[in-house]
Amino acid sequence: MTAGEGGGGQNKRGVMGWINPYHYNLERWAYTFQRLTGVSILLYVLGHIGDTSFFVGGPFGSGPSQASWAGDMAVTENVVGHIILVMVVLVVVFHGINGIRLILSEYGLIFQKPTRPEFPYRAKSLRALQRHMIWAAIAAAIIASLWTGALLF
Repeated sequence: MTAGEGGGGQNKRGVMGWINPYHYNLERWAYTFQRLTGVSILLYVLGHIGDTSFFVGGPFGSGPSQASWAGDMAVTENVVGHIILVMVVLVVVFHGINGIRLILSEYGLIFQKPTRPEFPYRAKSLRALQRHMIWAAIAAAIIASLWTGALLF
C-alpha cells in the first residue's frame, strides 16, 4: 500500500521525524528511555562480570588475593564509584517498573480501544493509568536512588 492509497498522507519528516524530540509524547519518551536503560544495564552487567573476574584472579582463576581485593575497592569505594552505583539504582528501578507498564500495554491490559486519528494527533491510547505508571516509575527511581545515595554517602 503506497502513501497515496487508502487516504493516508506522506511522511514528510522522514528520518528527521524519528530523531526530533519535540514530537515525542510522555509514552514515547518512556519507551526511548526504556531502550537506553536496557543498554546501560547490559553494559553495567558486562563491566561487573569483568570486575568480578579480576577479583578472583582473572580468566585463569588464580583465586582472590588481598591485592586484587584492594584494587577492586580502590576502583569502587570512592565518590565516582558511589555515583555510578546511585545511577545504576536509578536506571534499574525505572527500567523494571516501566517494563511492567510495557508488558501490560503489550497484552492490551491498559490500553483504550483505538480510535481514528484526528488532529491534533494526541495519543488516545495513553490514558491516565499509563501516565500514572510512567510517573510512578520516575518517582520510584528517584526515591530509590536518593535512598541509595544516603546509604553510600
